[in-house]
Amino acid sequence: MKNKIAIILTLQFIITVFAFSGCGESTASSNSSKLTYCAYYEDAICDIIKRYNKYCTKHYDESYQIEIVEFESQEEMKLKMSTEIMAGEGPDIFSMSQKLPFEKLTDSKTIADVNELISEFSYDIGIDNCNSKIMDAGVIDGKRYFIPLFYSPDVFITTEETLNKYNLTSSEFSFKALSEKLSKNKKEYSLFGSADDNIAFFYSFLDQYIDFNSDKFSEDLDSIYSLIKNDTTDENVYYFLYENINNGASILYKEMPAFSIIVKTYSCLKYLGSTPVFVNNYNMDDDSISASTDVGIAVNDNCKNKEKLLPFIKYCLSCDVQKNMSEECMYLPVNSDAMEKCIDSIDEAIDFGDLIVSDKEKAIVETAESAAIRDYKYIINNITKCNLYSFNYLSDTYFNSSVISDIVDKYLNGDISKEKFIRQLSAATEIYLTE
Repeated sequence: MKNKIAIILTLQFIITVFAFSGCGESTASSNSSKLTYCAYYEDAICDIIKRYNKYCTKHYDESYQIEIVEFESQEEMKLKMSTEIMAGEGPDIFSMSQKLPFEKLTDSKTIADVNELISEFSYDIGIDNCNSKIMDAGVIDGKRYFIPLFYSPDVFITTEETLNKYNLTSSEFSFKALSEKLSKNKKEYSLFGSADDNIAFFYSFLDQYIDFNSDKFSEDLDSIYSLIKNDTTDENVYYFLYENINNGASILYKEMPAFSIIVKTYSCLKYLGSTPVFVNNYNMDDDSISASTDVGIAVNDNCKNKEKLLPFIKYCLSCDVQKNMSEECMYLPVNSDAMEKCIDSIDEAIDFGDLIVSDKEKAIVETAESAAIRDYKYIINNITKCNLYSFNYLSDTYFNSSVISDIVDKYLNGDISKEKFIRQLSAATEIYLTE
């Protein structure tokens, strides 16, 4: 049965490839000396490329510039890129946000090992000056296939007062511990108040497991299901771990904003009389502090001008580019010097003029600001692992949206049993990775 499914999927893919092989312009540059990148909207990589092209006129020459090939839709871009990749071509630079089967592209040698390029051209791109835990997310089986550029720690801000309502501590946020703690309230509440939050949470759960047939996955699956499907009341009632910050409660950031906003949020909670605390978001283990890649790139091993790839990667990882993009787009930079500069500029970025009306209030805010910087730096310096994909976009990756989404929907809707879900999930994953 498994081979039959694989044959059907292969035939469907081949038909799709031939159906679209004659559509649109090639993603290969009209000027063969230039690198290419595909986009259907103005993303972060486009912004960096535009800056880089100006940089090239001063430090290299126009042949080092990158051409952005524009498409009208994501679907059009994906189909055209897939067609050309199958033919051994395609764009020279990929974004991790593009809906491509990256896991299979590494196996097929479409994605280049950046470490090999560094060795081949004896070119230092500045990896040693970047957060090693974040950069390691791009290394698979010893090969550096992906380059994270910006990231977010998987944490949120809550208060001791909010946690105390449920007898929780900030270290009890593994799937199992959280489920056990909340179940003791004997209330049929769900963790979130919306289907979108539930699905994002569920995919982040799946993303942390390699073996779907393991006992741990089966046990944690029970925990996760109870956290998001425990609401049997008529209304959509959920645990108030996240409340309106104006009430001095807590706030959940699925994509952590600029460092300065984090510090101001923390300080506001303190100013409002609460005891703010950073909580490690949901993980397999209580002592794990994870992060997610917000912006990342990979490069095509079929590139005809590989010597021009490394200067661009070095530019992306440089301190000035990292600091500027971090401040403008609310990402954390992987460059360590840029991160320090972002921390040092906190005072300039925060304006508490709308809060402070007395010396006493000024002292409260300044104390809270120092505590926020101290606690957040601890989070950053103690990240134990980083995921390749952003929490907020996990449901839109190729694997999740094209391979397992139907299976996930059926399970969460109660159409299939836990046992059948695990069997189908495992089979679909095996076919995807091996066929």
